Amino acid sequence: MKTLQIAGYKNTGKTTLILDFVKLLKQHGYTVAIIKHHHLAEAVPNDTDTGRFFEAGADYTSFNMPGHAVMTERPEKPLTVQLQRFQTEGVDFVLVEGYKKENYSKIILTYSFTEGETDINEIGLTNVLNRFDMRYDMDNAMDWFKEWSNIGDENV
Repeated sequence: MKTLQIAGYKNTGKTTLILDFVKLLKQHGYTVAIIKHHHLAEAVPNDTDTGRFFEAGADYTSFNMPGHAVMTERPEKPLTVQLQRFQTEGVDFVLVEGYKKENYSKIILTYSFTEGETDINEIGLTNVLNRFDMRYDMDNAMDWFKEWSNIGDENV
């Protein structure tokens, strides 16, 4: 299983880039998991059955529907536990949005479309493989990702 963090401040293009990475990986038949770090404690809506189960104290609620399932669980699981779960499931690639201070291989997006230039160096990041400014580097980021993931264009 290959794991890559995509880190950067708010509105740097992390989600957009991850979506492009997922599309590319899926075109090549890989299984892909995404772990997103969210800074806010948002509740599951109380007007849904899932929200009501969660509010009642359920530790796990699995919402199964044709074609997919959604799971809520408490307490929050550490990133290492989530990665171990995906390893056990046989996932090929895990893309992690956020978790800047974790020590997994990561790329950094350096320009916020709402805040401008960001000084990501001041937070002491480790294991940085590359940096991209998504105003100019989308093609470079995709080319880099193809090389990192060992994907070529021959099967697309």
